Amino acid sequence: MSSLTGQVRIAAGRDRGACCSGCDTFASVPKGHEPFAVFNRTANPVVRAVLSSPLHPLLSRNLALITITGRRSGRRYTFPVGYHQDGDRVLINVGWPERKEWWRNLRDAGQVEMRIRGTRRRGQALARGDERTGVTVEVQLD
Repeated sequence: MSSLTGQVRIAAGRDRGACCSGCDTFASVPKGHEPFAVFNRTANPVVRAVLSSPLHPLLSRNLALITITGRRSGRRYTFPVGYHQDGDRVLINVGWPERKEWWRNLRDAGQVEMRIRGTRRRGQALARGDERTGVTVEVQLD
C-alpha cells in the first residue's frame, strides 16, 4: 500500500481492514478500483448538488440523476449518470459495469426516478447485458 493510499484511507476514516463484501471500506473494492472509488465519493455529491439546483444547465445536457431502490435493502440511491434521451426513452451506458452494483437492481426491471434537465420523471428501467459484453439501462419514462 502506498503512503498516499494509506493517508486517503485514514483521512476518510476507512482504514478498517478487510471486511465482508457488502461493507463500505476500500479493502472491499477490487484492486485498482480505489482511485475511482475515491473520485466518485468526492465528485458525485458535488455533481448531484449541481444537478439538483438552479445551476443544473451547467451539467444536465450530458448528465442526469437516477434514483433506484435496492432490491434487497429497499434503500433509495441517487447518483449522476451519463444519458442519451430520445423522447420518452432514455439510454444509460454503464461504464465499467464490473465495478458498479446499481444496475444489477434493474436486471429484472424496476421503477426509477430521473431528474433530466431539471425535471423529475418516473419510469420503468431494464438493464441489458453483463460485465463482459457491456451494460445498457433503458428507461421508458411515464
